[in-house]
Amino acid sequence: MGEKPRLLILYASQTGNAQDAAERIGREAERRCCHARVVSMEDFDVRHLPNEALVIFVVSTTGQGDPPDSMKAFWKFLLMRSLGQLWLEGMLYALFGLGDSGYHKFNIVAKKLDKRLSDLGAHPIIERGLGDDQHRSGYEAALDPWLTLLWITLKDKFSNLFGEGADFSDSEMRYLDPPKFRIIYHDKMKVKSVDESFPNGEKDILDEWIERGRAHAMVEAANNSNKSINMPGHSPKPHCLARMIENKHLTAKNSERDVRHIEFDLGCSGIHYEAGDVLEVMPRQNAVAVDAFIKRCCLDPDAYITVEATNSSKPFQGRDKGSLPSQTPVKLRTLVESTMDIASASPRRYFFEVMSHFVTAEHEKERLQYFASPEGRDDLYQYNQKERRSVIELQYGFVLVKFHPTRTCGPPAKDQGKNATVLASQLQTRFLRK
Repeated sequence: MGEKPRLLILYASQTGNAQDAAERIGREAERRCCHARVVSMEDFDVRHLPNEALVIFVVSTTGQGDPPDSMKAFWKFLLMRSLGQLWLEGMLYALFGLGDSGYHKFNIVAKKLDKRLSDLGAHPIIERGLGDDQHRSGYEAALDPWLTLLWITLKDKFSNLFGEGADFSDSEMRYLDPPKFRIIYHDKMKVKSVDESFPNGEKDILDEWIERGRAHAMVEAANNSNKSINMPGHSPKPHCLARMIENKHLTAKNSERDVRHIEFDLGCSGIHYEAGDVLEVMPRQNAVAVDAFIKRCCLDPDAYITVEATNSSKPFQGRDKGSLPSQTPVKLRTLVESTMDIASASPRRYFFEVMSHFVTAEHEKERLQYFASPEGRDDLYQYNQKERRSVIELQYGFVLVKFHPTRTCGPPAKDQGKNATVLASQLQTRFLRK
């Protein structure tokens, strides 16, 4: 073959699982000396898709067979009748879908995308993979063997895709991937306080809201450092802070389901919504857990920091001219409390791999690497997801773990919200996203 093909990984994720799978594919490609680009569909100009020789798609199915929000504009374009049967002629692809067999339209988005790509002239290099949340190991039960087949196929058909010396038999856990983010510390005496910026504000509430707003803006900036905001059909998420005024249980205390009636004070934000709209709620962390996490990491909670992407040479420019500067330093404690889920969500499999590089005892390292391996996948599910262990619990569970501050503070800049659905028009929220 002539020119070395590029590996593009396009994903569409609603809750972060598809993004996590796409980033794993990107990491494994880099470890095999293959340069890969991992891009959300909402940030890729679909008009340039015919220029790509090799694409890996990772998409999830949400709700009752709906595509993720980040895929809707991409999918709408692919359905245009003006695209001929040869529009993607010459493009090769592989596709992995994430779904839940508990729903009737299991992985329907991946299946439809697979068919449409073929209808437009593209050719699959391997059979599509379909992950199932109902499996005891989740979608990774299907992703592990699918990835093994993918690398074998790419090695056979695109040997020049990988650099010289690429070792496909390597354990892949010997090396720690470079961090995506860097933490910059600032002199406390030189940081302008919120009080000085808003001398007439309501201090107790305003200070907290503005500081949290800065933290979220900083995290979004780090994650979007290389994203274009002028893509066709792209509409940024509205962000605003609200006070919860009611939180009432609708199910019995001993019920397996936890259904609640929640109301937020919308104030005069001007945000509109309709019944059935999806919102993302980013609640604050438990104060005790935040303090324990910071202490375990040996960090200064009152330090002023900014977060930047390691691959970005320019500071992020806010999308809205009226928004607060995204690079205004914030307290480390505010960043942890506002943007990191350390006390409720179970960490992903890659977290255990990263942890294995920060232990001093060999038996702890082996245990962590086992959990991060395909062989230990089922045991990890039992230990992690089923027991619902949190990040803070794992920190103290592996007592010999010694995190480096940039490793501790870097990964959280994912800013993953909790999804909910607006059930009635009376529900008011400032976190709404239609």
